[in-house]
Amino acid sequence: MPDETRAKPLQPWKISTNDRYNKIVTRVISLATGSLLLPALFLREFLAVPKQTQLAPYLNCWAYIGWGSLGVSIALGLIYSWLSVKWVKGAWGEETISEKTLEPCMDLSYVLMMVLFLAGVASIVWFFVTVHATG
Repeated sequence: MPDETRAKPLQPWKISTNDRYNKIVTRVISLATGSLLLPALFLREFLAVPKQTQLAPYLNCWAYIGWGSLGVSIALGLIYSWLSVKWVKGAWGEETISEKTLEPCMDLSYVLMMVLFLAGVASIVWFFVTVHATG
């Protein structure tokens, strides 16, 4: 016989709020992952760097900063997703990480994910502006 106390979450607002934030995190992770390809695509398709030529001589620090920022943003999004599972478990009344620890960690990972995503996109755009096709 199912446990009636588990039929409904103790704090349903936490679950609906978590769902909204997770949709944003999923989109940011997808966009960041796709953005990792932009410098190579830009060099090959728009600046016509031949396929047999290495791209490294054409990359400047802004491409690397962009990749680093986007990579850390993806990692923070994954950490946020893991923490949000703990948040939902708490909403169902299950034992998990204390809310005093969990909520600030979620906030920090979310904000840093967004800031680094925006910094990564800005760095890649700046790479587009400053790249030289001469190698």
